[in-house]
Amino acid sequence: MKSLLLSLLVLLTTTLPAQLDLPVEFSALLDVLDVRFTAPLDSDYREALRHDNDYLQDDYSMRSRREKLELRFHLQPEDEADRYYQRPHLAATTLAMNLGSNDDDAVTAVHSFDEEELALYNADWARMYTFRPKRSFSDKQQAQLIALYREGRGMAYTVLLFDDAPNTLEGRQLSLRFR
Repeated sequence: MKSLLLSLLVLLTTTLPAQLDLPVEFSALLDVLDVRFTAPLDSDYREALRHDNDYLQDDYSMRSRREKLELRFHLQPEDEADRYYQRPHLAATTLAMNLGSNDDDAVTAVHSFDEEELALYNADWARMYTFRPKRSFSDKQQAQLIALYREGRGMAYTVLLFDDAPNTLEGRQLSLRFR
């Protein structure tokens, strides 16, 4: 009985600090778009100040000193009045070009997801853009923009910012998925 009680106590004390309290507004947007947020509880992620710029306003932002990675999230419910309504390819590409550096030697790589990857995100459309961000957006050397779209719900963006890609990068790309 003592070992069971001790095991329960150890389990509770190890999981409590890892819980993340999401802002109410971000949680509400997750519900509106029916998006699942998978928090990286296996590292030292902490909520970070949100960055607003002309092209993308963060709904939530977090960073890890250990992984040297920053994650920014933006959720946009589908709206018939939006000029990119049901055109996720235009919305995401325009955003990637606006966030990317305009330097002559800057390169943007685009990854199109296959059916298996789309099923993993439960999305109708998805792209990943890798580029050097504008200095006004981030001082990191690299950015990855994961853009997900689900018809009738909207767009979910994850921006990963880093100098050197951590081993956990692929797992962090799955932070947002449609339910």
